Amino acid sequence: MINRRQFLETLGIGAAAAAFTVDPGVLGRALASGVSAGAFMPQHDTAARDPLAHVISRLTYGVTPALYSHVREIGVQAFIEEQLAPETIEDSAAESAIEPLLPILNENGGVLRVGFENDRGTVALALIGGTIVRQMLSKRQLYERMVHFWGDHFSVYVAKGQVLFLKVDDDRDVTRSKGMTTFRQILGASAHSPAMLLYLDNAQNERSHPNENYARELLELHTLGVHGGYTEADVQEVARVLTGWSVSGRQQNADGRIVYEFREMFHDNGDKVVLGTTIPSNGEQEGEQLLDLLARHPSTARHVATKLARRFVADTPPESIIDAAAATFLDSGGDIRATLRTIFNSQEFWNAPPKYKQPTEYVVSLLRALDYRVDDPRRMAAGLRDPLDTMGNLPFTWAAPNGFPDVQSAWQDGLITRWNMAIGAVYGQLRGAELGSDSLIALLTAEGVDMDTESVLLFMGRYLFGRDLTTTERDIVVEFAQASGTEGEGQIGAGLSLLLASPAFQYR
Repeated sequence: MINRRQFLETLGIGAAAAAFTVDPGVLGRALASGVSAGAFMPQHDTAARDPLAHVISRLTYGVTPALYSHVREIGVQAFIEEQLAPETIEDSAAESAIEPLLPILNENGGVLRVGFENDRGTVALALIGGTIVRQMLSKRQLYERMVHFWGDHFSVYVAKGQVLFLKVDDDRDVTRSKGMTTFRQILGASAHSPAMLLYLDNAQNERSHPNENYARELLELHTLGVHGGYTEADVQEVARVLTGWSVSGRQQNADGRIVYEFREMFHDNGDKVVLGTTIPSNGEQEGEQLLDLLARHPSTARHVATKLARRFVADTPPESIIDAAAATFLDSGGDIRATLRTIFNSQEFWNAPPKYKQPTEYVVSLLRALDYRVDDPRRMAAGLRDPLDTMGNLPFTWAAPNGFPDVQSAWQDGLITRWNMAIGAVYGQLRGAELGSDSLIALLTAEGVDMDTESVLLFMGRYLFGRDLTTTERDIVVEFAQASGTEGEGQIGAGLSLLLASPAFQYR
């Protein structure tokens, strides 16, 4: 059996092969040649699609050696049900990897503001690092995908005022705590989130100076949708209902804690009418009645179902799957797992076209495919910050309240950065993390793969693409590899870079 040192040298990153790398321009020309010949493209033929590869690509952030073996062992349907019950999945490896970040991630945002007001970068790196490490290493992959989904649905911009510090609470107590419960629960948690109330200015929404920002986005983005049937008068009435929904500050809490607080003195008393329903004057409880009304509204069901179908099925999902998911949403009282199960059991899901990965999804899928382990989450986050920012997808930095776009047209730029990330990942250039050579060796050995360049690359193509390489793809990748180094030194790394940079791996 090949050892770790030998395997790293075949990639071109061992001590004896430290000078090997791949020129992105040369790689790009090889890909262009292949694409012009119809090679390295995502699979559109759903009849020939491997269900295992499809479910991994949609429910997770990408294949790993362990996941590849696990899904083959238990089967696709069992894997879906397993992922729909994340509380049953042991996840100590991911939690151990983020342990250095927990003093920040488990703290109240107001307390963090006191301690890090002049060191915002440390808190930002903890948030980013904790997110990416969990996406990389967690066995609760669907759960992490839903954390990502709700983070976009209830998006807050961390560069506004003290929102950065409060996003730590929001991430922990809203999207993570409620992400697989019911829509009413996560909607309520978001409506009480100091990060949201400050970001959309509801903390300043008072009867004498009404502020409609949160009320408008609550209707347009969080519940009914832009075509959900509400009027400008409804926005104004919702703003009245939510007057006094604010936050406590340093003056109230000696340790600086910032938490939700209802301020009765600023509330606009009197009956309100929202969507034709009268909400009687009842102080803070008016807001709870409003959230009940919005959470069970058919327009909300359709809006959320559309976004879930866009995330898991297609940029423009078929009306049939939207209808089915919306019906389950309404029938189940907004049960998130039930709605997801309807999507995953649908023909629309299994016949879905390839979906382009957002930049962060792509980078995480690279690191998962190579089974990177995390040594220093802060250092790793610092190393990923600039390329993700360059590609416009650094977590928590979307300024508008509608969250990062979930369609391919928004992410057409940044291809060179993606190629460089693929090359850097193969050649072990990511700071704070290390390529998982042992698990890759174990997978190759278990699959009976010979360790010559062509055999390894043919297997890795199947592992990464979920299908066998075509004859044209095989010829191009082997020729590219052989032109990049001698057998046993650099060839496999070059060929692997080409596979990871190819359009077939840019999609899920």
